[in-house]
Amino acid sequence: MSTYKAIRAVSTTLQNLLSNEMEDLPIAVTLLPPDIAPTVATGRRINLYLYLVSENGSLKNQEIPGEGHPGTYGNPPLSLNLHYLMTGFSDTEAGDDRDLFSQETLGDGMRVMHDFAIITRDSPYLDPVLQHEFERIKISLQPASLEEYAKIWTALPNANFRCSVAYNVTVIQIESERPRRLATPVQTRRIHLSLMNRPEITGVYRTPVLPGDPIGDARAAVGQLLTITGLGFKASKTWVKIGDLEPIGVVPMSDETLQITVPDAQYPADFDHPLPRPIPPDARLQPGAQLVQVLAQRPGDVVQGGFADRGTSLVEDVTQSSAQSVFMLVPGITSISPGAGTSATALTVNGTRLFNPQLKSFVYVNDIAIEVLLATLPTDTQVNVSLAALAAALPPLPPSPPNYPVRIQVNGALSVDFKPFTYS
Repeated sequence: MSTYKAIRAVSTTLQNLLSNEMEDLPIAVTLLPPDIAPTVATGRRINLYLYLVSENGSLKNQEIPGEGHPGTYGNPPLSLNLHYLMTGFSDTEAGDDRDLFSQETLGDGMRVMHDFAIITRDSPYLDPVLQHEFERIKISLQPASLEEYAKIWTALPNANFRCSVAYNVTVIQIESERPRRLATPVQTRRIHLSLMNRPEITGVYRTPVLPGDPIGDARAAVGQLLTITGLGFKASKTWVKIGDLEPIGVVPMSDETLQITVPDAQYPADFDHPLPRPIPPDARLQPGAQLVQVLAQRPGDVVQGGFADRGTSLVEDVTQSSAQSVFMLVPGITSISPGAGTSATALTVNGTRLFNPQLKSFVYVNDIAIEVLLATLPTDTQVNVSLAALAAALPPLPPSPPNYPVRIQVNGALSVDFKPFTYS
């Protein structure tokens, strides 16, 4: 496999090929843009100009046979196609027949490219950088219209249009420098079997607390109790996974019901951890949709081995996971201050998950939204907003008839709790 020098190596390989196989020798083979003259007068000359490099779509993400491994991590080689413009120049640039010599030189170069369409590893013209390449260099005449050639030549400020041909050279592979990791090979073949169905979630909702609270409301704040209904929750060990948090051990109320408190800054104690543990700040649940999954550990049958015999039967715990369900984590309001005021009032809202610098937060007074600004130094538990927007709204908010509800919305999740505010 080649390094970044592979592109240059292909150009020098083609230069070596033309320099030695053209019939009208000696002839100069240059690798210049067509609008740049060589530093030394060369007589008859053929010029190869690399005008385009494109990715080979057929070999994208494909390892080199015999070198890659399906279990490795990292970048596969970069596979490229090189596009060259070949132009002939004559040994005389005077006289009415001067272009005939250029045509003759161009035809001689095209014959070489046709005869050596595939450059093998034992070719004396192959650059040493490409000696161990798996893919061989393949040269093919690239069909192109007069318009395509004209676009190339008009992009060259100091060059006059000349009859040229384009060649597509494939495939050049550049090895990635990123480190690769190989997955650990399988040590023992094992088949796990359990006759119990995996757990199933049919509903996730905030547990009603007061008489009249709705059943089935999928909105909950941190510190509130979630009820999860379904099937297959009873097991030797049961966990609930919320969002990206670690699974939390629970004891189901029944095979169809379990409850868990939405964690704030600490994991609760469970059968795996006798003491609460802090949740890293960047891992704490934030307002918005949160995935919920139930995991159950049950005894299962295992058959291992089986290469030269029928295998060995064992009993081993198997952890089964349910399909994912979802609930909406919302900010919570515990108090506001003051409880009454005018459009000149600065309102303070206290609660949980009120602000995150990466999420939008709005305080709602009735149906008017006031954005929480970073300049007011908001925190996760307290935000401050100016009520000037109540008078500037169209139409302005009239005096409360008696109270307006104050809510907060973060990341599109509107709080369930509200506090009354008297606006005058």
